[in-house]
Amino acid sequence: MNRSKLKYYQDSYAGAMNKYGLNRGIDGSGARHVTTQQYYRDLYARNEDLKESIGYLEEQKEEVSGKIWDLYDRKDEAREKFLAMDSHVRQKDKELADIETRLEKARQEYEPYRAQEELNLIHELFPVMKEQLRIAGLCKNIGLAVESIKSLFEGKTLTAKSFPFFSPEHNQKFTAEDVKLKIDNEPDSPNKLRLNLNGVNILEWFRQKYREFQHGTGIRVRQEARKDRGIKM
Repeated sequence: MNRSKLKYYQDSYAGAMNKYGLNRGIDGSGARHVTTQQYYRDLYARNEDLKESIGYLEEQKEEVSGKIWDLYDRKDEAREKFLAMDSHVRQKDKELADIETRLEKARQEYEPYRAQEELNLIHELFPVMKEQLRIAGLCKNIGLAVESIKSLFEGKTLTAKSFPFFSPEHNQKFTAEDVKLKIDNEPDSPNKLRLNLNGVNILEWFRQKYREFQHGTGIRVRQEARKDRGIKM
């Protein structure tokens, strides 16, 4: 069979099989027939190449897996470090809050002492002011209004037909008639002040009125010290 006849058979067979999806080889192709032995040799070679590729991929897989586990380990380590750091920060926050609470408590406890220290300093530097504050407190305690106290410190004499004065020492009121109230200096101590009622130290006047009250009610009069005990502010 010549070459042209063989080509005719191949073309006609391909045309008949075309409807079944079987396509003819490329016309004029330089491909040559491969023997069975050569085919298996080539198949074996490709199989060895595939095995080598699979081995390489397995190595790559193990390497990637190791890296993944390393990342997981680092993640766990980082998480532990984060939790430890968070716990440390929370502990420090708690300690700081405790310190701030103690400082605030100490400040509140010290505040009255500091105010007293400042007041003592003012009294040392301005002794006249200390006396003025003492007399002002006495005026307030016996029942005088702020405006009346201001008038007394301006050197004025307060007058009234009668006025009920409260004695902090005896915890009761005594009424004075034809009132003339004035702030004067102590005769024997110019830096000391006294509140005079009708020319008498009002503290002595209170004690005298209390003795009269005791006599009037039949209560035994106790001997009182002549020394002026004053009024604590």
